[in-house]
Amino acid sequence: MNSNWWTENSGFFGKFYMQGDNSIEGYNDSKKMTLSERTNEETQGIIKLCSLRKGDKVLDCPCGYGRHSISLANAGLKVIGVDLNSYELNTAIKEAAKQKVKVNFVKECMLKVNYSEKFDLVINMFYSFGFFDNDLDNFTVLKNFYNALKKGGRFLMHTDGNIPQIISGQNKEFEKRPLTNGGVLRQVEFYNKETNRNYGIWIIEKGGLVEAKEYSVRFYSIEEFEYLCKKAGFKEVKFYSDWTGKPYDTDSKDMICIAIK
Repeated sequence: MNSNWWTENSGFFGKFYMQGDNSIEGYNDSKKMTLSERTNEETQGIIKLCSLRKGDKVLDCPCGYGRHSISLANAGLKVIGVDLNSYELNTAIKEAAKQKVKVNFVKECMLKVNYSEKFDLVINMFYSFGFFDNDLDNFTVLKNFYNALKKGGRFLMHTDGNIPQIISGQNKEFEKRPLTNGGVLRQVEFYNKETNRNYGIWIIEKGGLVEAKEYSVRFYSIEEFEYLCKKAGFKEVKFYSDWTGKPYDTDSKDMICIAIK
């Protein structure tokens, strides 16, 4: 597959991704939440787990079409959202204007993010760490996030790629989700234990048309990710299973890491 699947020209992100992300009952079968309900739960969880106060500065990277950036800004936080995809950024800008909330959206690749001790929090949401084939590139992203934080600032990484849960066979390799636009998303995934990468394809069917896009993400165990965080300079690293702050569980679908500078 194309190792640069995440780039703007590959077509996975943008209109295609936004259609697939907006399923009727979400990605977690046990919770069955709309996209709006998910966004609210995640925003409140971020604020609680990271002890945020109004006026704190947040970097959302990658921010996609801005659902977390806008929601956090509505909660009184000062947000910069960074992403590489023009379509999603333009969507985010329009939605922020519609909601009359101020967010600074910036077009930039995670590898090139260059802030120095500016933020109280950096968030990397929903399966967005490990895009790059080279582990050094993925570590560069983590180091960029570390550098962007003030002393005592927090980095939050959220993924639904929990390796023990996947290896035990609890993770579905084939899924079908009805979309709010009347289409259907079919998702096929395969986890390679040798490369520690999850390979997948999204197939969207709507009105007799079929469109398919591939992706590949490097998954890190909690031991690996804690090591990388400490190597980057973080002094404390904690893991959770959900947005209520439940301690990490190997059977959880989600894995949330919070690292303190």
